[in-house]
Amino acid sequence: FDNSFVSLVLEYPYLSPNWKPIITYMFMNFMQIKRVVGVLLCFVLSLVTKVSAQNNIDSLMHKRQYLSAYELLQFGGQNDSVEWALQKVDLALNYYLNSYYYRQFAFANLREGEVLRQLRQAHATAPTPYEFHIDSLLLQLQKQYPADYRLSKALGDFYNRIYYDFGDRWGMSAETLLEKSNGYYTEAFDNGVYDYYSLYALGYYQSLYENYFAAQEWFRKSLELEPDAPLTNYSLAVTYLLDGVPKQGIEYAQRAFQLYTDSLEKADAARVNGILLLKAQQADKALGYFQMADSLHHNYRPTLMYLLVASLELKNDSLIIANGCKALQSNPYAPELPEELNSLFLKNNQEPLLHDIYNAVLNNNADDMEACGNIRFHYGKLLFKEGYRRKAHRMIKHSRRNFSDIFDESHQVFEAIEQTLEHMRSGR
Repeated sequence: FDNSFVSLVLEYPYLSPNWKPIITYMFMNFMQIKRVVGVLLCFVLSLVTKVSAQNNIDSLMHKRQYLSAYELLQFGGQNDSVEWALQKVDLALNYYLNSYYYRQFAFANLREGEVLRQLRQAHATAPTPYEFHIDSLLLQLQKQYPADYRLSKALGDFYNRIYYDFGDRWGMSAETLLEKSNGYYTEAFDNGVYDYYSLYALGYYQSLYENYFAAQEWFRKSLELEPDAPLTNYSLAVTYLLDGVPKQGIEYAQRAFQLYTDSLEKADAARVNGILLLKAQQADKALGYFQMADSLHHNYRPTLMYLLVASLELKNDSLIIANGCKALQSNPYAPELPEELNSLFLKNNQEPLLHDIYNAVLNNNADDMEACGNIRFHYGKLLFKEGYRRKAHRMIKHSRRNFSDIFDESHQVFEAIEQTLEHMRSGR
């Protein structure tokens, strides 16, 4: 039933003229219906194909067959589909076996009991056969679909990942990567596309530029979507600390401490809790958090110093001496540590307690000439600041004898000692 058949019918000599327009009208409607049905069939077949392919991908991802899933996405013939591209990007960034600067990738089909993180460590130098320039694909699709702001968010995610994982080592400066990430996240948010992490990243950007009020707004928005995100709670607490309103940050720091499972991250959250409580004039509670931080990350110098600060606030002499000894004993060779102790105890008018600390640590390290030399050198400087010049002079000379037992005369420590003695002689 085509044009030639209709023409033949219309030319039939015995056909009444009244029937010709009717037959023509019927033919035209039939052809229009045929075209509509054809388009619908094509659409349905395309939809069925896409659904089938999507089901295959979902099944492969569920079975952790990441190589097969990527190959289906790579060679499935739907590279102009936004959904297809976003799946491919997610797979490449989060389920790769090995990656070269997020430009080339390797994938694996996992067997029963295999853990992707462990396989990555074992195949850290494995070949990366699949070249995939993620930003190029997303930018190309953004030109085709300018109103699909999922692409803006995906670009924000990509540049944010590069910023954290590579910094200046990717071919762009870390600052440029951060600006790109923030710009795309902002564009996506303005058009209603965001998640808890993109909101967190917008807050992080503001905090870097000390816009703490704006940062706090973004962090709170993020927590509305994901209240149990430890990093967001922690970051919000820190912005309140830096903004000079420690009381408002305490609940978020405590929440972060509860949520973190990694011992170092938990120790960091405990320390921030302690600092906030200390600034909120709650030294007794602060001390407890500093002690927890020290138990999780033993002998970490900032925590040890805050333990000492809290002890000084509480005016507990035995605690001051115990924590002072612990701090100094953690690294008796570091010159900056006794310098910090001198400043802290002079500020709090507790110099006699520092004498006890120095003497106790000297006794504990009597056979360690480097430790004794370092401590006596700074002990002498403390005595001089207190007005005990002769004692200070003798202590510095004793320090020189300690160092002479282990260092050659050309060592720079002796130059520092001579300069200090000259300073004392001049009475400055």
